[in-house]
Amino acid sequence: MQDVNLAESAYEHASVTLLLTAHNEADTIESVISEFYREIGEKIPLKILVVEDGSTDGTKEILLKLSKTFPLGFLSGKERRGYSKAVTEGLKRIDTEYVFFTDGDGQHVAKDFWKLYEFRDNYSVVSGWRVKRADALHRKVMSKVFQWMIKGLFKLPNFHDITAPYKLMQSDVAKVVANEWKYMKESFWAEFIIRAHKKGLKIVEVPVRHRSRIDNSNNSSTRVYKPLKIPKIAISQLLGLLRLWPELR
Repeated sequence: MQDVNLAESAYEHASVTLLLTAHNEADTIESVISEFYREIGEKIPLKILVVEDGSTDGTKEILLKLSKTFPLGFLSGKERRGYSKAVTEGLKRIDTEYVFFTDGDGQHVAKDFWKLYEFRDNYSVVSGWRVKRADALHRKVMSKVFQWMIKGLFKLPNFHDITAPYKLMQSDVAKVVANEWKYMKESFWAEFIIRAHKKGLKIVEVPVRHRSRIDNSNNSSTRVYKPLKIPKIAISQLLGLLRLWPELR
């Protein structure tokens, strides 16, 4: 059973909720929340919801401390949900008109929110496009091949960054599409964009900045897409595509 700890100090009239996922982000989560709140929450009413995904490094304790300072709530549990389930679980708690997604690893820049925000009335999904993606080479190559396969298989427009986790959209739209997620455990946003496009929703990509994440050893890293895990992840993603294709063709 999940622990639910929702902040009582959240703005009642906020129109945007910042939804973050975090797993073992004790080194970054406070600076990420502070950056985004200073940039957004001091200009428009903002709620923050963090889905804490089974952390063991003190992330939960930091979130509890931050909830006394910021309009912040968090969902927490002992078991690891995985990114996709964390996002869909968090969406169930959103009660604002818009939801803004980012990760808790500090790779995105808070100021770029406004680039997305100006398109909110004209598009169903406003997605950040990581023009200069600051990830390891093997991850960028894998992503390019994967996205090339997706665009060919599902006849998508020439999207630049299908898997980007930096997105703004109406909450009702996000919930409808996310509730249909089934197959792509390792690539939630890819399946989300495929389903959104097949529904005829208007999608726009906006160029945003992307920073390297720093681990405890001050080395750029990725938590999920380690080189040794690539074969398993690639097989999982391919199987997900093969299951999704007959449903949507």
